Amino acid sequence: MKELILKLATAIGVSELLAWVIAIGGAVVVLAIIIGIIVACAKSKAKKKAKAQKQPEKPAETEQVVEQPVVKEEKQEQPVQKPQEKPVSKTEKAPVKKATEQPKKEPKKLNGKWVIAIKRENEYIAQLLASNGEVMLNSEVYSSVDGARAGINTIKNGVENGKFVVYNDKSGESYFKLKSAGNKLLCAGEIYKTKEGCLSAIESVKRIYKNSPVMDGIVEGQKFIDYTPVKITDGNVGGAKGKWKIEQGAHGGFFARLYANNGQVMLSTEEVSKKATALSAIEAVKKNSLEGNFIIDKDKFGRFYYKLRNVQKSVICIGEAYDSLDTCINALESVRKFALNSALV
Repeated sequence: MKELILKLATAIGVSELLAWVIAIGGAVVVLAIIIGIIVACAKSKAKKKAKAQKQPEKPAETEQVVEQPVVKEEKQEQPVQKPQEKPVSKTEKAPVKKATEQPKKEPKKLNGKWVIAIKRENEYIAQLLASNGEVMLNSEVYSSVDGARAGINTIKNGVENGKFVVYNDKSGESYFKLKSAGNKLLCAGEIYKTKEGCLSAIESVKRIYKNSPVMDGIVEGQKFIDYTPVKITDGNVGGAKGKWKIEQGAHGGFFARLYANNGQVMLSTEEVSKKATALSAIEAVKKNSLEGNFIIDKDKFGRFYYKLRNVQKSVICIGEAYDSLDTCINALESVRKFALNSALV
């Protein structure tokens, strides 16, 4: 390079000293260029090494990215853990099952009680009371406490093997009677404003009758109303005339019904299985009406109604309910006259 510069300087007529200066200066420039190239290469290699050193960090970043799904998987495992919470939901359903099972256990919790109540001297009845003290049914009258207690077992047997019959009175109110398998009247329920209320009372009786305890001693019951019917004979019945009819009941039996001359129903006997028995019931009504074998009682609403009984104090028929005692007595006396003076048609 130096020789080339000297030849060029000599050719153009430059002195040898100046040619050396130019040659040295050119060499310096070339050397600077070479050094610059070397430094640039070194910097390039350093950058590559730095990049190479940073490249391991990229896997770390990718690991973090990979790890993020792991974290997400942990979050996704939470829904998987939710099925593990199903036992909790099952436990939450358990109370619902218990709630549905409670009606089966309610009879034990809501049991009522049987009590023996005195209505008047030597007349006792058995009553089934609900847990709130409501009277659910009244048995027939017994002449002794022991007889009334024995009657409870008879009623229980009737609930199991007998039948409940719902009756509607002329005002549209309902009450039930429990009859034995042989169609004997065992007891009667209270009067309810609707048939649905009466049917609900029957279901309540069925639920509580068996496990309700029989209380010791006796309680004071609703007393019969003191009333002595007017003495009458066949000769002073008066001109009240209606008609007796034998009709067939909804359950296939027969009963006698007394109608006033205006067509109003005065009374109905109990339904029996044979027509001949229903005819005999008419004679029983006439005989006991003449003798005045009536009692007057009150229902849970404070209304008055009468019962016609035979000498054994078994109920032959039950009258309607009236708001006042005088109205009930008037109806009773009217029934007596019509019963004695009406013919069978």
